[in-house]
Amino acid sequence: MWNLVKIPVKPLVPETFAPFGHVIRTFEERKPDKVKGGYATNAYPVLATPGPEPKDGPGWYAPHPQRVPISEGLERAHFAFHTDAGQSFYPSLHSPSVFLVGAIQDDIQAEELRAFYSAGDVGVCLHLGVWHTMPICVEGHDVYQTTRGDQDYQAHSVEIDFDLERGQSIVPDMDNIKGV
Repeated sequence: MWNLVKIPVKPLVPETFAPFGHVIRTFEERKPDKVKGGYATNAYPVLATPGPEPKDGPGWYAPHPQRVPISEGLERAHFAFHTDAGQSFYPSLHSPSVFLVGAIQDDIQAEELRAFYSAGDVGVCLHLGVWHTMPICVEGHDVYQTTRGDQDYQAHSVEIDFDLERGQSIVPDMDNIKGV
């Protein structure tokens, strides 16, 4: 249905993740930078394997039959960055995870995305303007704690739906990650 774009996965370590943000060892360790308003926290359940009936996650993500689920499986297609604050994600159940991100720029191509693997012991705190999607839970399920700006999501986000707009789906290429 979609053109599958595989993104090579690197280990999530501070040195290689620095252009995109910070590696955090606890959810409370760091809040994202913000330029407007306060902070909002939430928690999103994510499944490694899609269920029989897709659940499209957060309420702002409208269901569509031609959409890649935002919080199930290993593929992602909905990406965004925020203009009010960065965003953090932390795996509260410590499941192995992949974080897909893209450089700060007005638009992004699927091939420009980067993927980082965490064994579940660390999360990320993204810089303002970094493209991202819901974390990918590699095994089982997790609940990702998140902090971002408290401003209206639609008014302070730039989004792309690779599936609907470009016929693409992004998947982490896990071949180079040992033991996964």
